[in-house]
Amino acid sequence: MEVLRYPVIGITVFFISGIAFAHYMHPGFLPVLSMALLSVISLTIAYFIQSRSITQKPFFGLAAWLFTACAGMVAYTLHYAPNHSSHYSHVLRPGSNTVIRGVVTARLKPNARAEKYYLNIVAVENTTASGKVLITVPTNAAKTMPQVGDKLVILGELKPISQSLNPYQFNYAQYMACQNVFHQVNLKRNYYIAGRENNFNFYINKFRDKLISSFDRHQYDATTINIIKALLLGQRQDMDSETTSNYTNAGVVHILAISGLHITVLFYILNILLKPLNRFHKKGKLVQLMAILSFLWLFAFLSGLSASVLRSVVMFSFVSIGMYINRSSGINNSIAVSMLFLLLINPMLLFDVGFQLSYAAVFGIVWLQPLCRKIITIRFRMVNYLSDTVLVSLAAQIGVLPLSLYYFNQFPMLFLVANAVVVPVSTIVLVTGVIVLILNFVWADAALAAGKLLGLFIELMNRFIAWIASFEGLVLKDIPFTLLLAILLYAIIVMGVLSLYRPTFKNTITLVGAFLLFQLTYIFTAVKAGRHQEMVIFHNRGSSLLATKDPEKITVYSNDSLIAENRNILAYNKGYFNQALEIRPLENLLWFRHKKIFIIDSVAVYDPNIAPDILLLTQSPKINLERVLLQLRPKQVVADATNYRSQIARWASTCRKQKIPFHATAEKGSFIE
Repeated sequence: MEVLRYPVIGITVFFISGIAFAHYMHPGFLPVLSMALLSVISLTIAYFIQSRSITQKPFFGLAAWLFTACAGMVAYTLHYAPNHSSHYSHVLRPGSNTVIRGVVTARLKPNARAEKYYLNIVAVENTTASGKVLITVPTNAAKTMPQVGDKLVILGELKPISQSLNPYQFNYAQYMACQNVFHQVNLKRNYYIAGRENNFNFYINKFRDKLISSFDRHQYDATTINIIKALLLGQRQDMDSETTSNYTNAGVVHILAISGLHITVLFYILNILLKPLNRFHKKGKLVQLMAILSFLWLFAFLSGLSASVLRSVVMFSFVSIGMYINRSSGINNSIAVSMLFLLLINPMLLFDVGFQLSYAAVFGIVWLQPLCRKIITIRFRMVNYLSDTVLVSLAAQIGVLPLSLYYFNQFPMLFLVANAVVVPVSTIVLVTGVIVLILNFVWADAALAAGKLLGLFIELMNRFIAWIASFEGLVLKDIPFTLLLAILLYAIIVMGVLSLYRPTFKNTITLVGAFLLFQLTYIFTAVKAGRHQEMVIFHNRGSSLLATKDPEKITVYSNDSLIAENRNILAYNKGYFNQALEIRPLENLLWFRHKKIFIIDSVAVYDPNIAPDILLLTQSPKINLERVLLQLRPKQVVADATNYRSQIARWASTCRKQKIPFHATAEKGSFIE
């Protein structure tokens, strides 16, 4: 396999490593600048030494890789918003209301209670500022919701985005930080719309809304129109949870976002249709290239230039150019160049799950599908097409497998069956959808006729996916998987592919070594997790929830009859590699590692002589906490999520006066001892 011989792959890998180092270590602007200057000096010296030597010197390559890694660090540092002197965080006054002026730039996926938007800050008080924040608008608090392009004037407090409040749960604050968003403000009656800014985002959003409204004449149901919006326009904000769950459990959730796989299929179809142009040699290939690029970018504009579409179209534009140049390993280098180009523009994309999955899927297809074609060759064209569909799906699934296990912790065993049907059908839906979209503006009668066919395809696809998803026993869920395990699994996949392309003894030994290292790491991680001991008081709104972890099992204490299905417990157990669960009723007195935990609930009955180490307050008991503290003298007071916020605030004040540590799970997350 010749892929790794080309320097562009190495340049991209080291550039990515520089971005990752800057993201996790945050060395600061001056240290990064110093390292970058040193790398430039070392590269210059290495170049002059190399130019005077006939033989290749290894230190020139090392200096080049170091320079590339430093370039990645510089790119990340420059794009990290708080490093900018104009960033709003430098003039922010925590704990006080502030006048904020900004422009709405994007609508995000809402939750059951509120709509969410990005707001680009223009000014804080009377100081010009920059940066992006999250704004939330309760659905029952506003008659009209903000629109993209609206200028808002807000009087409110910018609060840090909340961290995950329980162990091993999705960290929304960390996710938003990767989007350069660190604070949020809630809107109710504390803002007004001061006009509209007709910028690029406004016109793109207006164009996208016009495309979406063109489907109104077809009178599709909500599920169908949301599938169309997702497939054609990359808009998944309004997708209902049941449809998303079905697609996820069937292993075809990638269908709901225009990804590398969609553009791969379109690219494949275009190459087949335009293949006769190759007979005209150079001019024919140039016409083919221009036609493919024109169609891809026309599709990007038709989809409203959504982020996922734009990313995929940029990637395949580079692939098209690479194929036109007709160099060996051109596709691999083109994909790497497109990745490097996108990361230069926005290094934060590296931490976007969609970006990672798109490139993992495409690399999987490019590396594995030709290998599978050599093994499986069938003379019949239709059977060959079906086998190609299955092989492409299999290659893409192998490419994204480590990421899927790490991010989603599940594996649908029927993914091959589902993809064998859904990928070709979704391609038909995609092509038909584009045709209907164009006809909506040029020929209404033809659009209605084609629209019925489009609706039928979507309905059949949804029914098939729901049927596949109904086999819940064939979906492996809550699979514990760490980032290190994901990296090692990718090492196994890469070495496996290299061994198949180049079956040498060295590659085989390396593959075996990678597999053994993966197994040892998994065993070590599981054993280490099993030996850990702790007691957790969860932030659980429905009812009080405690758990103790010891080497044999996890014991859950709760009076909720459905606690075994509680998402906090499922996530916690998954984090500790799915140990045995024992559920017990929650009583007022518990012991853990010679420490006494006493619980005062709504009944507010307690023994003044009990002397607990930890006092847990639940269900807003009506007590005089100052007197309780004087009688019980606990070493720690904890208030869980079942208490009123007003009472928690009073208890916190009382504990400060008594100099007793106070922990409110609503503010600090679960209490771990």
